[in-house]
Amino acid sequence: MAFNYTIDDIDRLDSPALVIYPELVRHNIDLAIRMIGDVDRLRPHVKTHKSAEATRLMLDAGIRKFKCATIAEAEMLGMCGAPDVLLAYQPVGPKVQRFIAVIEKCPATQFSCLTDDLSAAQAMAAAFAERVPVYIDLNIGQNRTGITPEAAFDLYAACAAMNGIRPVGLQAYDGHIRSTDLKVRKAACNAAFARVTSLKDELVEAGHPEPVIVAGGSPT
Repeated sequence: MAFNYTIDDIDRLDSPALVIYPELVRHNIDLAIRMIGDVDRLRPHVKTHKSAEATRLMLDAGIRKFKCATIAEAEMLGMCGAPDVLLAYQPVGPKVQRFIAVIEKCPATQFSCLTDDLSAAQAMAAAFAERVPVYIDLNIGQNRTGITPEAAFDLYAACAAMNGIRPVGLQAYDGHIRSTDLKVRKAACNAAFARVTSLKDELVEAGHPEPVIVAGGSPT
């Protein structure tokens, strides 16, 4: 698909200026939907564009689930009317109250967040008035955040017993898997994801509802 990058009113623009080509954005959104095969499987991260305008284009295309990196991005998504927003970090300290304020400000949005630590989960559970959905953040090799899948069962079970939070799933971000060789990248992805699947099966066998899995960086 060819695009015309001409700016008709360039003489009116100061520099530097942010220039967006909506047709190209819509094309990329449609391509993502075609690649995944089912729009309901998509949960795009807004940390790159941080834009209400781009979010609305995604909503117009039928995308209903989003991820974000900050409380401000979560608020932006709520104000756009996004139905399902996952804060892909663990709110601690003052950010817990900021997250609660956004939840209260945007009641039409189902907000959720991550946890990978028992004390942080307990603090959230004590602060939340209702059982906010949480995903256990799994470390499957990037070694940046999260708990290893082999150690996550007890944390999931502990969260299930708390009043203020409700574990609903697992997040497994594999951003470290970036080999340019497709076979190598696929093998590494499958090995990492097998640990997630094993934990999911263990949780189901123990009587927990089947957890929702949020996974996949762009290369995988």
